Amino acid sequence: MVAVRVVGVVKVVTLFLIGMIILAMLGRLRLPKFGSRNGRGRIKDARKCPKCGSYILHDGDCGCGAKK
Repeated sequence: MVAVRVVGVVKVVTLFLIGMIILAMLGRLRLPKFGSRNGRGRIKDARKCPKCGSYILHDGDCGCGAKK
C-alpha cells in the first residue's frame, strides 16, 4: 500500500516538473518578441540633462535647475 502512494507521488512530481519545463520553453519563445534584443534600446534613446547627465522624465525640467 505504501509503495502505491510512493509511485503516485513520483508521478505527480514528474508531471509537475514536465509542466514547468514546457512553460519555460514557451516563455523563451515569447520573450524575445518584447523590446529590443539587448534590452537597452529605450535607454539609449532617453533624454538626459545637459548639465548633470541625469535622465529627464516626461516633459518636465531637470531637478538640478537646468532648463530643457
